[in-house]
Amino acid sequence: MSRRAGADSADYNLRDMARRPSLTLEVAAYVLILVVAAWLRFGQLGSLPLNDFEARAALPAFELAQTGTTTLGAQPGYSLLTALTFSLSGSNEWLARLWPAVLGLALVALPYAWRNRLGRRTALVLALGLALDPGLVALSRLASGAMLALAGLLLAASAWAAGRHRLAGAFVGLGLLAAPAAYIGVLVALLVWAFFIRSALPKDALGPAALSLLAVMLLGSSLFFQFPGGFASVAAPLTEFVTGWLHPSGVAAGRVLFALVGYSAPTLLLGMWGALLAWRQGRRELQAASLLAAAALALILLYPGRQVADLIWVLVPLWLLAASVIASSLQLPASEPQAAWGHFALMVVLLSFWVLSLARIPQLAKLPEAVRPALFIAAGVVVLAAVVTLLVALGWSARAARDGLVWSLAVFCMLFALAGATRFGNPAAGQGAELWSPGAAAGQLGLLRDSLDALSLRATGQRQALSLELGSPSPALAWLGRQFAPPAQGEEADLLLLPADVQEPARQRAYRGQSFILSSAPAWQMLPTDVIAWWLYRQTPQQQETIILWAAADVLPHDVLTTSSGDFR
Repeated sequence: MSRRAGADSADYNLRDMARRPSLTLEVAAYVLILVVAAWLRFGQLGSLPLNDFEARAALPAFELAQTGTTTLGAQPGYSLLTALTFSLSGSNEWLARLWPAVLGLALVALPYAWRNRLGRRTALVLALGLALDPGLVALSRLASGAMLALAGLLLAASAWAAGRHRLAGAFVGLGLLAAPAAYIGVLVALLVWAFFIRSALPKDALGPAALSLLAVMLLGSSLFFQFPGGFASVAAPLTEFVTGWLHPSGVAAGRVLFALVGYSAPTLLLGMWGALLAWRQGRRELQAASLLAAAALALILLYPGRQVADLIWVLVPLWLLAASVIASSLQLPASEPQAAWGHFALMVVLLSFWVLSLARIPQLAKLPEAVRPALFIAAGVVVLAAVVTLLVALGWSARAARDGLVWSLAVFCMLFALAGATRFGNPAAGQGAELWSPGAAAGQLGLLRDSLDALSLRATGQRQALSLELGSPSPALAWLGRQFAPPAQGEEADLLLLPADVQEPARQRAYRGQSFILSSAPAWQMLPTDVIAWWLYRQTPQQQETIILWAAADVLPHDVLTTSSGDFR
């Protein structure tokens, strides 16, 4: 009896050890990917000031944390979550972008939960692609509800597939509260389900999921009844989405297409390849992904209130399709592996030479007669790559040719994505030429903030102790001056922020002014004048708006304060 009990105990211990997670090479790869994703999303997260679009969402959170009352905008989910953060830790740019960065990192971890359905290699490549994609990195660093909406709906889909229907409903509620763009994802998913998937939903699951959704939207919008005024914001994202069909945003459909190609050209190429293979091989999951990407892109182009940021609904299924192509070639071919490696090495050389050829073209802009030969050289490299691939397929094997081509495109795709993603965490890179943020990028607001603090420190010994009057409706300026006190009634402000087209203030106190760039945006609607210069260097004409900081002469030491931007005059 004792021997039998001992055997049972040993079997139980063995089964328990088998269930324990171990640090495999796959898990280590996911950990490394998450580290890279966290670096891209959290590195210098608060270094750039908020632009008007971000400040419009962050100001209600600040007001709610400070006063307990506010009017929530069209992104109540983001504003309410950020208000909780502000109430605990104060307000700054880093905390304003915290929740999008956290949900953006969670999005990178999601493929680990999908690995049994998608395949382990495909899930791993997908995680790497989501970690490096410039658009997903940009929106993870943007103080808005866009990333919360995307992550919420994808988490809901994962929970539903795992049978966690109540949790799925809760995540849908989070996504619908986050931003109007959530309704693009919901509408596209419903269209694909209705016309392609056509599977019946379990009736016993709909009720619990709907109750969870309703509970999250009601309890979340009111912060568990601590902010009853939030009930009115439940319909705000839907109202804003519907309004977008009536009032165009001014973003041309051509700019959306250009952004998709300009930021994700290699991913788009591999994704289209993956879509063709999915329909040829009859893989239902990938067929659904191709329809999701196509339907999302079509809806965005038709939607008058479109923004470039709406492309997030295209990027995830596009990366899934690209990952399926890359994963199918991660195993060496049984025959002619040397040919595959040789083809890969040659393609990397040709791709590098092609990029270098393109890089010379903007430098030759002043010599028109030299541009055409450079274009011919770049086109010749593409033709040569196609000929080499065909010769390898005919001389060795089609599998070796395909694998060498896929490996080289995968390396180029990841490096291209990484190069674009690192720009968003680099304050010196400038964001005026980027396309992902709705509205114009913040200009010299960081320098303006430092100047305001320096003036207050020199005059009073404390930051933000002078009175400030805002003469501009810019939300970014309202965020910048949120902790400055307005002038007392009947008194003139120590500091004024006025648009550049407003004349010098005629008041009893003497003022001296210094101009700063308030915002900067590309000065074109569809395509830049020099596509290659934008693509490689982000060089493009920009339209800028200027603000003037007027400081009372009696708060300026020795009547002048010199800053890195210039002198007060």
